[in-house]
Amino acid sequence: MSIQINDFSLPRFASLFVASLMAAPGGVAADNTAAPASGKAGVESGAGGNAVTAPQEACELLMIGDSLIDTLHGFGGKYTPLEAVWDRHYAPRHAVDLGHSGIRTEGTLANLEGGEMGGRTPKVAVLLIGTNNTDERANPPAHTPEQICATTKAIVASILRQSPATKVLILRIFPKGGDDESGAGEGIFHSSVQAIEIARRAGELTAGLADGKQVFWLDIGHVFLRPDGKINTDLMPDLVHPNQAGAEAWAQAIEPTLAQLMGDQPIVDPPANPLRVPASGGGDGTYDWMQRHNSGLKAKATEPQVVMLGDSITHHFGGIPTEGTPPAGQPVWDRLFPQTRPAINLGFGADRIQQVLWRLDHGALDGIAPKRVVLMIGANHVLDGAEPPAAVVDGIRACLQRIRAKTPEAKITLMALLPCRNPASHPDRLKVLHINDGLAALAKEAQVDFLDVGAKFVDAGGNIPVALMSDAVHPTLAGYQIWGDALAPSLP
Repeated sequence: MSIQINDFSLPRFASLFVASLMAAPGGVAADNTAAPASGKAGVESGAGGNAVTAPQEACELLMIGDSLIDTLHGFGGKYTPLEAVWDRHYAPRHAVDLGHSGIRTEGTLANLEGGEMGGRTPKVAVLLIGTNNTDERANPPAHTPEQICATTKAIVASILRQSPATKVLILRIFPKGGDDESGAGEGIFHSSVQAIEIARRAGELTAGLADGKQVFWLDIGHVFLRPDGKINTDLMPDLVHPNQAGAEAWAQAIEPTLAQLMGDQPIVDPPANPLRVPASGGGDGTYDWMQRHNSGLKAKATEPQVVMLGDSITHHFGGIPTEGTPPAGQPVWDRLFPQTRPAINLGFGADRIQQVLWRLDHGALDGIAPKRVVLMIGANHVLDGAEPPAAVVDGIRACLQRIRAKTPEAKITLMALLPCRNPASHPDRLKVLHINDGLAALAKEAQVDFLDVGAKFVDAGGNIPVALMSDAVHPTLAGYQIWGDALAPSLP
């Protein structure tokens, strides 16, 4: 059977998909999708977690998936520390656990079609499934990203057929640790390069299942990564399964979306660093912020080799999208980025770290594979913010975590902040120096390139010449030439 991702009736497809798998000779479909009844691909309805213990009329939330879900509610019926996370975030919402250790997408689909929902009509169903489909070592055969996405789509169809009013929240498959990574404790799960790539690509494809009305998609993979892109074993010690701290971080990351879908209040802790909390909107009055974001999403169709992320300093460099004041650096941009080196400019005037985080969470880098990502953000925290340098650096660390999660193959250039304000003794200059010291250390930690061109923007007395920054903040054409010349050697 050839699985098509688009152009089919969802409810009809779910039942046809199960029937075709069951009918395959030897329990294996022609497309290499294991039959639901075979081995770890499927389990009997209600066999895992506590799937049938909650009264049906009390169910407002279904948690559907594999061991990542099951461990939240007592793995194999045994209490684990992760259950404290369940008790805090999901039990108050009358949640039911439909997580099963070792299950794959086709097993979940078979269970749902076999009646596991039991007539429940929850407000929300959270779906996290697919990681076992990628693991050719422990759960062969590995499936293609397209197969995983197609079966995930059929799962969504089955849920909606049985409970049309339910809202479905698809969580992108979590990242895994590779053979070159060190876990913590016993039972480490090393994943092959192939498995990691299948999971990444399948996760990208499932984003296309969301319609923003009844089906939603959320990527929180960055939560489990260090800035260098490796698994954070403080949260995921075996390189696959979150521990209690990881499960709490996961819960906190989905709370804003889950609470909105549930119609209740998010259960979140006060942020240790408010700069890590994504926020939308803003702008400097010269452009429509959301329109520029949407234009940036469309600009991804150019398949950019380079993506520039930042605030007005990047915004005024030029390129596409084009909303805002005429860019001072357009001639330099045109020389750096001819048609043979397509690039997009995701600098937004007046943006702070929180806006960059929001844009990264809402598609800015999804579905593209740039060779180079350039990040310069933080100037507005110097100009009009009271945040300490350490908080600014930590917020930029959160940006890097997302960039790593979204574009694992891209090389990253972390820009030092440019000097701002005259005279040289202005207190903002010292704040920039402190932030840049932190960014230099962060770049080493994250194993990214660090580029500091600030010394070329001041004269012998330490002042910023008007010819380079007319307002002592934003580069002129001559200033962009300095930045462009320094950046050029690293471009693909």
